[in-house]
Amino acid sequence: MAQGTKEYSVPALEKSILILNALAEEELTIGDLHARLKLPKTTTFVILNTLEQHQIISKSPDGRYRLGPGVLRWSNRYLNSMDMVQIARPHLRQLVEETPYTAHLAVLINQRAVYCDKVEGSGFVRFATSIGQSQPLYQSSVGKALVADMSDAELLQALPGELRGSTPKSIRTPEQFLEDIKFVREHGFSLEDEEFEEGIRCIGAPIRDSSGGIVASMSITALSKDLPAVKFMKVGEQVKTAAMHISRELGYHTPQSEGNE
Repeated sequence: MAQGTKEYSVPALEKSILILNALAEEELTIGDLHARLKLPKTTTFVILNTLEQHQIISKSPDGRYRLGPGVLRWSNRYLNSMDMVQIARPHLRQLVEETPYTAHLAVLINQRAVYCDKVEGSGFVRFATSIGQSQPLYQSSVGKALVADMSDAELLQALPGELRGSTPKSIRTPEQFLEDIKFVREHGFSLEDEEFEEGIRCIGAPIRDSSGGIVASMSITALSKDLPAVKFMKVGEQVKTAAMHISRELGYHTPQSEGNE
């Protein structure tokens, strides 16, 4: 296993990680890094210059390098996601007990919905989803919920060049996607009706933080036979309510019009 991992490693990236790990301990000059890490000076200079351009590191007047503000964006995102999981987990569990479908928590990364938590339902079926797995925005209820606040122009930009359908019900045009997002805006929850996999339905809802912006989404997943269309509105309200509880714990202040939810 280790040998296979090494085979597919990226040398420049490995050197960059070595440099960042060293700078995480103390401020160092290019000469210090060259001596400590046994890296060629030219390679070290190129990597440092690239990292500095992206504010991953910064350089002091005396030529010492340190970690830069770009690292804070990563660490804050990580810490926020950890807080999100801890806050959301009890609500996912409660939703599973009430429905009892499988629940997912997702965040938006590189224009895809990425699962960051999962609570299995009590049914016999186990869905082949996992933490870290990503889903297309237009083929997942979590994806549709994540982008509900985007303008139509932003939504179209977030879509890939070709909408590939995997089932007869899959979204295949931008217009269909925009209609689904319109539904989310009007009802507060999203639907995915056998669009990614036949026989599977999902209902999702956005999660907001103290700024009011969407920072995550949650969903339930069920076999179509266990989630008939006549239940969409009732279950949608359950998912929306669970998402609202999480939002409030994240500091979201409910607008007056939603005060009774």
